[in-house]
Amino acid sequence: MIVTFLADFIFWHVHLNKEFFLVPNLISFARLLLTIPVCLLIVNSYEWQNTLIIGLVLCMYLSDLLDGYLARRNSQVSEFGKIIDPLADKIAVISISLALLYIGKLPLWFFIIIALRDILIMAFGIYLNNIKDIRLMSNYPGKAAVFSIGLVILFTLIDNPALSMLTNALYFVSILLILYSSYLYFRRYLEAVHGKAD
Repeated sequence: MIVTFLADFIFWHVHLNKEFFLVPNLISFARLLLTIPVCLLIVNSYEWQNTLIIGLVLCMYLSDLLDGYLARRNSQVSEFGKIIDPLADKIAVISISLALLYIGKLPLWFFIIIALRDILIMAFGIYLNNIKDIRLMSNYPGKAAVFSIGLVILFTLIDNPALSMLTNALYFVSILLILYSSYLYFRRYLEAVHGKAD
């Protein structure tokens, strides 16, 4: 179902919608593409590659801040952007986390939590978009959760013993933010479905 949705989504918005070529959306799409080399470098890691991986991940973080800023500043907030931005975040987080799990640097329980959250949110988002024609934008607690997960990933990649206590604290903070933002999202989901039904 998700593959079919993505195929329809890309066909509709790339071929029929000029919104794809707005600068913020191109930045989001570039972030999505960067996920591929980052994951390949992680699973085939050599010591000299670590700096490159960290640099690419930092570029992805900066792009996540930049696309939203440019969209607001240049009045280029679009329906395509409302989907591609969080979609790029989810795919990047799950893919990089899976790569770190594969090489034994990320605990399985943490990967399961973030993967389940993103899969459920994506599934509910597909339902609202396709069936109800409603799109829920990311909220600030959700962005904070993604940011904290990103910090966990970044510090895991840095792999400095001096940061171990901070990394452990970030696990705890990430779980709290995931639970809180998920609760808010599902409440908005139910409100959207109920409101549309009326």
